[in-house]
Amino acid sequence: MPPTDPAGDRPRWWGSTAFRITLLHLVLTLLGTLALSGVAWWATTGFALRQLAQEVERDSAVLVQAVRLGGPASVALSIEARMAADRSGTQYFLLAAPDGRRLAGNLATTPQAPGWERLQVSGAGVDTALLALGTALPGGGFLVVGRDLAPVRQLEGFLLSAAGWVGGTALLLGLGGGLLIGRGVTRRASAMAAALARVEAGEIGHRLPVRHGGDEFDRLARRINTTLDRVQGLMQALRQVTDDIAHDLRTPLSRLRQRLESALRTAEGDAAWRATTEGAIHDAEQMLDVFAALLRIAQAESGARRAAFVPFDLSAVVEAVTEVHAPSAEARRQTLQVNVPPGLSILGDRDLVTQMLSNILDNAVKHGRSGGRIDVQLTARPAGGVVLTVADDGPGIPAEAREAVLRRFHRLDAARATPGTGLGLALVKAVADLHGMALTLGEAGPGLRVTLEMPAVTA
Repeated sequence: MPPTDPAGDRPRWWGSTAFRITLLHLVLTLLGTLALSGVAWWATTGFALRQLAQEVERDSAVLVQAVRLGGPASVALSIEARMAADRSGTQYFLLAAPDGRRLAGNLATTPQAPGWERLQVSGAGVDTALLALGTALPGGGFLVVGRDLAPVRQLEGFLLSAAGWVGGTALLLGLGGGLLIGRGVTRRASAMAAALARVEAGEIGHRLPVRHGGDEFDRLARRINTTLDRVQGLMQALRQVTDDIAHDLRTPLSRLRQRLESALRTAEGDAAWRATTEGAIHDAEQMLDVFAALLRIAQAESGARRAAFVPFDLSAVVEAVTEVHAPSAEARRQTLQVNVPPGLSILGDRDLVTQMLSNILDNAVKHGRSGGRIDVQLTARPAGGVVLTVADDGPGIPAEAREAVLRRFHRLDAARATPGTGLGLALVKAVADLHGMALTLGEAGPGLRVTLEMPAVTA
């Protein structure tokens, strides 16, 4: 796989952890604000109502005591005096005779029974809500003392306005705090994803950043780094074993080939011996080719040659490779159609890219239809980079087997009759990964289409 951009793998903002943290922080902040506002509302308005009820009870007790001492007439005078002294117009009274006649006060309605009641009074086109206490007087009659609830309503309006401001401020603070927290999480996660992308791209020695804070991300990064150290050690050990085997066996195989060639020169009169020797030389050459391919794959997968990347003319390389394979295509009566504009360059290892393109064209020639057509096209992308496409009209590769053929020594049953080691496409994949190219095996309808998306030159 080519190196992936962490930003390209990032989920949509509403599905990210940062968004969920921000949303959770905002919801908890709003719930806390609503709970505190509710408690403040209940305590403040309740206190105001209790204060108002205490005033009503106090005035009602004084007037009832006046009835006992001086009779209804003295209470009527006291009520008139209280109304005259009420500059705010919030006090309401009613003194009713036993037969229901109003003796004094500014209330026209009378509660049905003694006790607390809320009354609605209309006057001058304005409805006024009252908190009233009705009391049955000794000897008959009824007394009502009330207070306008407007101050309580004003307090409630003030609390609503304050709750709106507090809620809005809490909303902004909660949103800002959640964004800061989410941004920190996103930044740490993006740094880890970027580091892992570099490891995936072949920088196996790169590690995740670890801060001194020791939080959950740091502990996770340390655990991942430890795992990467272990994986790197295993890969190096495996690569070393492979290299050692390849290097150690190449020498005796080369000596064997030389001895067989020497024996072939002395076997001029024995046709059977000559045929056997030639077959043994061919087998030795095949084994040497396998070891050479394995070494090239190991070298590409190690990423060691990335440091030597330089810009080079890819158009010239493609033209040279197609010229080399043109005789083989002509031998199979295949038409090799090449469309390569001049001057397209990439950054990489020229030798490895040449070998990769040679393997792709070799597969197209070998497995393409005899008398068929092979199209080689190189195009520049508007956003930068180039795309190489090699398509043949042969049997192709089934979709379910396209990933498997990129593994070492894997060959399809239909391809076993043709010469090969099963390492050609494995080398193509290793070189493509080394250069950050996107390799795709697709349908050419019929046949196989190999597409290589190559990044633009950045150095």
